[in-house]
Amino acid sequence: MKNRFTLVDVIAATTELKKLQGMRVNNVYDIDNKTYLIKLSRTDEKAVILFESGVRLHQTFHDWPKSQTPSSFSMKLRKHINQKRLTSIRVVGFDRLVELVFGTEDRENRLYVELYDRGNVVLTDHELTILNILRVRTDKDTSVRWAVREKYTFTEEISEETANSRHGKFKFEDFAKAVSAIPDGKEEQLGRIVSQFTRCGNPVTKEILCKCGLKAEQKISNKSDLSGITEKFEDILKATEEIWEMVEENPKGVISYTEVPSPTSAPIQLYQEFNPIPMPLTSKFTKELPSFCESVDEFYSRIETQKQEQKAINMEKQALKKLENVEKDQKDRIEALQMTQEQREHMANRIILNQELVEKALLLIRSALANQFSWQTIEEMKKTAAKNGDPVAKSIDSFKFESNEFVMTLGDPYDDEAEILKVPIDISMNASKNAQRHFVDKKSAAEKVKKTVASSEKAIKNAQEKAKSTLEQVKIVTEVKKSRKAMWFEKFRWFISSEGYIVVAGRDAQQNELLVKKYLRPNDIYMHADVRGASSVVIRNKSFEESQEIPPKTLTEAAQMAVCYSNAWEATVTASAWWVRPEQVSRTAPTGEYLPSGSFMIRGKKNFMPPSQLVMGLGVLFRMDEESIERHVAIEKEKKKDEEKLEEKQQENERKSPEKPEETTVETDDADVEFPDVQVKIAQTEEEEVYLIEVGPKNPPSKQQQQNQKAAPEKMTQKYLEDKDKDQMAGPSAKTQKRKQRKEKMVKQKYKDQTDDDLELHKELLKPHGKVVEEKPEQPKFEPRPPKEETKKEENRPQKSEKTGQEEEPEDVEEEDKEAAAEEQSLLTTLTAQPLDEDTLLFAVPVVAPYSALSTYKYRVKITPGIGKRGKATKSAIELFTRQRTDRQAALIKSLLSDDSASRNLPTKVRISAPQLHAK
Repeated sequence: MKNRFTLVDVIAATTELKKLQGMRVNNVYDIDNKTYLIKLSRTDEKAVILFESGVRLHQTFHDWPKSQTPSSFSMKLRKHINQKRLTSIRVVGFDRLVELVFGTEDRENRLYVELYDRGNVVLTDHELTILNILRVRTDKDTSVRWAVREKYTFTEEISEETANSRHGKFKFEDFAKAVSAIPDGKEEQLGRIVSQFTRCGNPVTKEILCKCGLKAEQKISNKSDLSGITEKFEDILKATEEIWEMVEENPKGVISYTEVPSPTSAPIQLYQEFNPIPMPLTSKFTKELPSFCESVDEFYSRIETQKQEQKAINMEKQALKKLENVEKDQKDRIEALQMTQEQREHMANRIILNQELVEKALLLIRSALANQFSWQTIEEMKKTAAKNGDPVAKSIDSFKFESNEFVMTLGDPYDDEAEILKVPIDISMNASKNAQRHFVDKKSAAEKVKKTVASSEKAIKNAQEKAKSTLEQVKIVTEVKKSRKAMWFEKFRWFISSEGYIVVAGRDAQQNELLVKKYLRPNDIYMHADVRGASSVVIRNKSFEESQEIPPKTLTEAAQMAVCYSNAWEATVTASAWWVRPEQVSRTAPTGEYLPSGSFMIRGKKNFMPPSQLVMGLGVLFRMDEESIERHVAIEKEKKKDEEKLEEKQQENERKSPEKPEETTVETDDADVEFPDVQVKIAQTEEEEVYLIEVGPKNPPSKQQQQNQKAAPEKMTQKYLEDKDKDQMAGPSAKTQKRKQRKEKMVKQKYKDQTDDDLELHKELLKPHGKVVEEKPEQPKFEPRPPKEETKKEENRPQKSEKTGQEEEPEDVEEEDKEAAAEEQSLLTTLTAQPLDEDTLLFAVPVVAPYSALSTYKYRVKITPGIGKRGKATKSAIELFTRQRTDRQAALIKSLLSDDSASRNLPTKVRISAPQLHAK
């Protein structure tokens, strides 16, 4: 397989890239430490140049995965070439060195990409002073060191030999000289020698030689006859010149591939090489694309997919091979038993036919053993008797005294052509008993054949089912990897709340910073556990309206996630979390302080949540096709209609019920005065006012109440948010109201024995003497306060956008955010946690979320802190989900085991629990 550019490829790529001259650089990204992307644009046109040090340089049309954080080399390129025009691109000195020039005059920067040897990328200024270099190195031949602030040197002159090869004018004498330089006793291929002069690379040179009627694999030594090559030499020169003209003027995009047969499906294509010219003579299968850059891009973008396809074919072959081995093994067993059955029958028949001879042999051996002759003596006696012509001694083949047997060679006395058999004879039995023993063995062998046939059918059936399931699984995994495109939030820790909000958390400090910088929007919520060493959590709001708040249940679930992805999980200690608005989150540290990566300053009030339980869950979502999505949307609409009807019925019932009296007067005693009823206003709407009535003193909660609070954190969250709304609505007068109530209570206690006459006298004494000035009511002072707060919020928002560098075109940014939010919601509609039997499912997505958020999931297990490993726990959960299931859902869930997507979001050291988890 071709793995890097040849000189022909470099010239073809630069020929096509010249059309991008004049475009402006928008940005630079890095895929890895050797591969970079330059994004260019001009009016109504965009393009991306991809270059890999020492390998390739071309225009790309594929969406390559970029690094989360740009490397230092990318940042340096951005600093010097961003917003500059690509003024020229050329091949330097007819070598695999490409020069890209950005900007003009003093602001000119040059980028040199070396596509030979180990490769290098060098950024210089207009005087060729190195500003940045990918790999600092020293030239072995000239001892010139290439590093920052040094001069970058290269040879731009084209030698006469190079110029001749470029125009197909190299001489036969040079070729003959190269052949004579081959060491004695060694041979070289013709293609390798000719490619030194054509400078086209081995594949193209091979095509040239085939065109001229020569074989590139032909072996040549320094003593070979070159007369055949001499005749074709002019044709070689002409073909070389034509190829160079095509490459420099109008390169093609051709991919050569081979077909690998698949045992279960159509053969797959394995790309072998890409070339800028058609290759009809040397490649059996070729594919032509519109341009050379497109062919290179297609070649490299399909490498990983082809590896997966080849791996799938290998797995299919292994599964079928196992099935073949099982069938062959069962077949061999049956054949062996049938052969044994036949042999035993023949042995028994021979004993019966030679019964007299067998009896004589038994008598002879028994008498020898009775006389206590040694085994060696008996052997010698047998040999001596056989030499003397004794028929009994001749018929004895060998002795097996350790098993109380001897072997006789018995023929058929009625058929001289019959095969002579070696029959084992038991010394303790007579001839008829020995024959009977062999008949019994024959019968047992026949029974074994029957059992083996029955068991082999079962074994082969099981092997076929296993092979079939393996092939289906391989097919599904391959299909999923081809069709599935990762969602943007899958690179983070994430889940979808019970109310349909996307909640995202960072895996490390870099992801925490990326999450806040790129994905935290003005109406979202930032949450963090009140523990050191926790993930930053962002709740993505569905709406951009300020009135649309995040519901309490989602806040509770996000708080639980923040606590579980912190040090509290391993310590098994419950903790709280807090949330703030995006404008309160800042990367600006106080004067004299430093914020490390992934850390933020929180300015203003933190809103604390109740303590969260350390309980997570693992569930499975399924991606549906369009028809299934429409079916589920229709089902959801019907559910909403049913809910609306129920609400209407309840409202009608409430209207029909008699109205309750507004007030009732009850006589109270002194105890009621000491413990008055307190009315706390929670919220106020246009329709109604809600009050919470608390009767009696506020005693500390009992143990049972504390347990109820822990069991229902959502209620506590609701109460907390209601209290918060109450404080916001009451403003600064809430504290004064409580103080006033406390003061009134103390006054009542102090003056409880005072009569009405004493009260009037005190009032008269306390009256002011002189002119009384009426004070203005204080109410207008705080009446306009809500609009002031709103204006403050509105003023703060542009400041945040200035900090993040988004002050330009805020309306466009808002529109982009709205489009992204709409895309997110449409994406969520394609996922379902409760698939129907008639749904067409494309792939499965594992979800790790608070267990309460998985209440509607068909497949889920509970996860708590423990000592188990994540991979083993995931495997157990998937085995539970797929137990005794063979449908599409089970196959898609099993495909999750092909990578670590299901286990990587789990906290460390877990314990899973679910009904029937360990059942067989």
